[in-house]
Amino acid sequence: MAAAPAAAALDRLETRLERIRVTARFTYAFHAREVRFEVDRGEGFSRAFPETFSFHVERHDPTELALQLEDLWTRPRLIAENATRRDSETLVRRLLSGLPGYLERVVDRIDEAPGTSPATRARVAEDVAALCLVALRFLADKGLEDAERLRLPAFHLRKLLLRAFQGLLAARVRPESLDRYRAGHLERLRPGEEANETTLMRALAGGDVEAVERQVLVLAERAFHGWLEDVCLDESNRAFEGEDSPFDDRESEVLRACAATDAASLVRGRDLSPFLRRPRNRDALRLLDKVKLYFLRQYDVYHSALLIQHTAWQAAGRDDADRVLSRHTARNYFFALVVLVSPFLGAALAYDRAPEFFDLVAAGEMVLVTGVAFWFLVWRFAARRDLTPFYAGVPRIGAGIIVGYLPVFLIDEVWALALQAHRALGAVMVLLALTTLLYLYVEVQRRLGEGPVAFARARALFLLGLLQAFVFGLISTGLIGKFMAARTFDAADVPFDVFRAQIPRFAGELPRVLGIEPFYAFPTVVILMTFLSIFIGTFLQLLWEDLPITEPL
Repeated sequence: MAAAPAAAALDRLETRLERIRVTARFTYAFHAREVRFEVDRGEGFSRAFPETFSFHVERHDPTELALQLEDLWTRPRLIAENATRRDSETLVRRLLSGLPGYLERVVDRIDEAPGTSPATRARVAEDVAALCLVALRFLADKGLEDAERLRLPAFHLRKLLLRAFQGLLAARVRPESLDRYRAGHLERLRPGEEANETTLMRALAGGDVEAVERQVLVLAERAFHGWLEDVCLDESNRAFEGEDSPFDDRESEVLRACAATDAASLVRGRDLSPFLRRPRNRDALRLLDKVKLYFLRQYDVYHSALLIQHTAWQAAGRDDADRVLSRHTARNYFFALVVLVSPFLGAALAYDRAPEFFDLVAAGEMVLVTGVAFWFLVWRFAARRDLTPFYAGVPRIGAGIIVGYLPVFLIDEVWALALQAHRALGAVMVLLALTTLLYLYVEVQRRLGEGPVAFARARALFLLGLLQAFVFGLISTGLIGKFMAARTFDAADVPFDVFRAQIPRFAGELPRVLGIEPFYAFPTVVILMTFLSIFIGTFLQLLWEDLPITEPL
């Protein structure tokens, strides 16, 4: 077996009290599984305590480490003869402030060393988990979690604690036990059994595999909620925005916490953390609701839709391990728009060569789109009460588009404008599109800041709105377009086919009417109203609503 990194290269955490000219040093010697407190009073480092604490349960209990911290806090003579209580408290505060960063460096160094064995990694994870639990308990007991210099280190300890337990889950919990835990069939804790650093270390040192799994799973679940729910999703803590933050940006940390340790990205149910894959578990469902709301407020439609779909499956007790949970990407929106518009574009170029073909394709598209709409409204909503696709599609955008259609759909002048020259129509639609995208970007940029991510999400929202507006326009104009066209052009007494033939058409331009009786499409009307409705709907949302455009209804 390859050796662990050399002991001579051990990292140490040092702090100096200038008033009394004392340097204190904390060392985690992972090779010996020891924690050493040392003090240099000018004559070299010496042990602060007669006995060195170790993680060997047969020799020491984690409670002894907590007592050593308590002694350093309350007994200044351990530091120096001339030390005061304030000196000892300052020393402990500084050690605790630097502890998470120090431990993270040690763990990174061990993980990155090519010769480190899985057994060494598991042993270090055990020690770091116990250290973090002791430190967090001490901070809570002393009321230091919200202290100015210890607030971020306390959050950092929570992150490091979750990392340690993720290592223990992989090393000490069998896959079948994890599946039973997710399904709610694994006994969490027996009557009278507790889960803390002491019971964890005793279980790990014993031979009872089930006791180890119970302790690791319960404490790992607490660590997961403590980091994701209490730190990452609490936007009031401002833990990720400052230059002195030890974390990545908040969204990256949320994604990393939600993902399984071996997942490169979130696509299927199996890519999510096991603590978010517990069917019908109230804690998991409550946390999922918080996470999906967070991503909605970040204008991240892909991940919010993924979590909305996953939550629905978990609430129903269904397994989605191999199911693709979200297809909400800008690329898919654009592809869907191209598919829907392609019959119209083809007709603009070659309608005279095959009019029956293009009319048939347009009528088929109308039947398909209308059928999908009625399938959702009648079957998914009215019959099954399943609103998952509705919520995943950002309904606030759709609601704004419907409101945007109201002032333009029944106005004769808009229908008349749709029959004008394409050059003028094209200029109007380009201006409407770019203005809408501009204001969407300003809305997203206000929350996410400058950068490609903000523009990409604004673009995705714009394409989603464009797709919804186009589909709504196809359906609504298909249902009452004949009536509006006859009313606008005073042709109520003329058969529609005769009226249609009288509309002037120029080569290279969109036909004003496509389809066969009774399924007609009005391409120029639909496209014009699409841009008008999304323009009006977006402005209504942004000007009269304080909530993000992706906020749930």
